[in-house]
Amino acid sequence: MDHTNGRNRNGRRQWNNSRRNQDRRGKKEVLTKDEIENQEAIRTFKLNTPECPMCGKPITELSTALADKDSGLPVHFDCVLEHLQKNEKLSSDQKIVYIGQGRFGVLVFPQAHDTKNFSIQKIIEWEPHDKKIEWRTEIAGLYSQVK
Repeated sequence: MDHTNGRNRNGRRQWNNSRRNQDRRGKKEVLTKDEIENQEAIRTFKLNTPECPMCGKPITELSTALADKDSGLPVHFDCVLEHLQKNEKLSSDQKIVYIGQGRFGVLVFPQAHDTKNFSIQKIIEWEPHDKKIEWRTEIAGLYSQVK
């Protein structure tokens, strides 16, 4: 690129954003009082790592947890999946899969190598739909950008 006129070898204009980026580097975005309080609340919430009632280990990623069927407390997703796999009688062509909204499905694959074709044989409701889960509502409130 010819640095005197801002054009490349083919004569086309080539934009150089390095100066613009240099101007932004030293500037820090000023946060409002509400934004600072919200960030502190998120940090405090993240430091509170509840124990999984199923395995007794801390839940570090609360966003991936499910609610316990009985107590409503957070439990590891993998613990729930393992529990269901132990308690459900599955044949060789069946598999338990999370299908969303706190539900799992027992899927039947007619051909084991073809995972695109399946049917849901049974739906397992893990989380109740009619009940608000307090800790999940708290997460949503902290991370929501809409006030």
